[in-house]
Amino acid sequence: MKYIFILLVSITFHFELRAQDNLISFQKILNEGFENNFNIKLKQLSVTKSDYTLLKASGFLNPFIDTELVYGEGTNPSFDNDGTMYATSNFVIPTKFGVNFYTGFKLERTTEINDDTNTLFNGSGAYAGIIIPLLKDLGKYNSENSFLEVSKLNQKALEEEFSNEILLYFNELLSNYLTLKEVIEDYKIDKDVLAITKKYKDEIDLLADNDRIPLVEKNRASSFYNTKILAVNLSNITVLEVYYDTKFILGLNNNKTNDSVPLLIDEVADPNQEKLLTYIDRKKNSLDSIIKSTPQYKNISLGVDKNEILLKNAKNHRKNLLNLDVRVSRFGSYENGAYNLNSTFNSIPGNSVLVSLKHNIPIKNEKQKGVYLEQLVEYDLSKTYLEKYLYETSTSVRLSLALLNEKIKLYFRTKELVELMKQTSQDEINKFKLGNSTQIDITNSLDSYFLSRKKLNTYKYDIWRTYASIKFQLGELPKNQNELNEFLFSDFLLVNIN
Repeated sequence: MKYIFILLVSITFHFELRAQDNLISFQKILNEGFENNFNIKLKQLSVTKSDYTLLKASGFLNPFIDTELVYGEGTNPSFDNDGTMYATSNFVIPTKFGVNFYTGFKLERTTEINDDTNTLFNGSGAYAGIIIPLLKDLGKYNSENSFLEVSKLNQKALEEEFSNEILLYFNELLSNYLTLKEVIEDYKIDKDVLAITKKYKDEIDLLADNDRIPLVEKNRASSFYNTKILAVNLSNITVLEVYYDTKFILGLNNNKTNDSVPLLIDEVADPNQEKLLTYIDRKKNSLDSIIKSTPQYKNISLGVDKNEILLKNAKNHRKNLLNLDVRVSRFGSYENGAYNLNSTFNSIPGNSVLVSLKHNIPIKNEKQKGVYLEQLVEYDLSKTYLEKYLYETSTSVRLSLALLNEKIKLYFRTKELVELMKQTSQDEINKFKLGNSTQIDITNSLDSYFLSRKKLNTYKYDIWRTYASIKFQLGELPKNQNELNEFLFSDFLLVNIN
């Protein structure tokens, strides 16, 4: 037992030495985590990808030129001609309403087969026209423009997701940091308890050695003391576990053999009752409007807007295909004419107009109808999910505010109890010295005092974690790198009641 006791003391002493090797602040680990956190890196890449997707979507509405060069010779290279040369070029201007304007020209010299003779002709000229999808794909919600608008919304949604990811990271890190501070404070309390118990044990030993109390009381005091040594070492293990959880959030390497818990230099103040209660009163009366300005709500709301565009696009596509193509042309057609631009735009045959209608009527329309109904459900789902998020978040925050109010009351009641327990334990020790109490009474009163101190510490950090959780749900924690850089741990604890 003696060797075990020496081992436990040496472990505790080693921890105390190692903990002084380095200093760290919340701001330092905040910056390290932002650079190393994998979820943040993944969201950043998603935002970058959305920029390129938007670039691709914008390209569908850009004007373009297509050109074709053809040369053929031999027997019927184009089925009805024996030798052909032509070049065509089209300039197309798409619009966001699905109507496409186009213009172009054609330079041609073709040998046409007429029974036993071949005739050269020049079929060169210019044309301009417009293609209008009269039913399907006409209007603001045609395929190309819908893709563009959806891409814009996706980009905004991913930006909100990225802001929310920073919120998540900050909240998780802050909660973990507060927990680390809590368990370190618990460890310090256990060390303080150990010191008090050691003093008590020494007093009992002195009384027993002077034959003022039975020697058996020394064993009881030693057992009580050794129990507190075990508590210190268990606290040490808890600190290490929380510390490594923090390193995991930061994305740091855990393979260092000489790694140790740093000294956290940020002070966590006792809760300010007046400021916290004022904060509770102000927030509970305006929750819905605050929640609607959070990144997560905006992200879900943008999803509703996206599904609305897709629904209108699907409704547009329920219609059958009916395309109108109107084209005005001016071509020349000189038989045996030479290939040159001077004889291209002439009066033979002169101007022409071409009007064509292309109509498609499916026998059954399940495919287009199914796409529309499927998207209708998606739209309803997104709206319902948005309503669900607002309801659940609002309810959760209202409950957290009510719990925070009760936790504040519990904290200050416990604080009064700690002082009372401290005095009670001292009274029991004094009564024992006078022979009016037993060691069991003393150890029970001391344990009650030690337990109340640890409970007070637990309630203190529970209040701050609850407060941080409320601010997270309301989007009041840093949401971008600038806000991270400007964040001050001390200001957070002062409680901003705006």
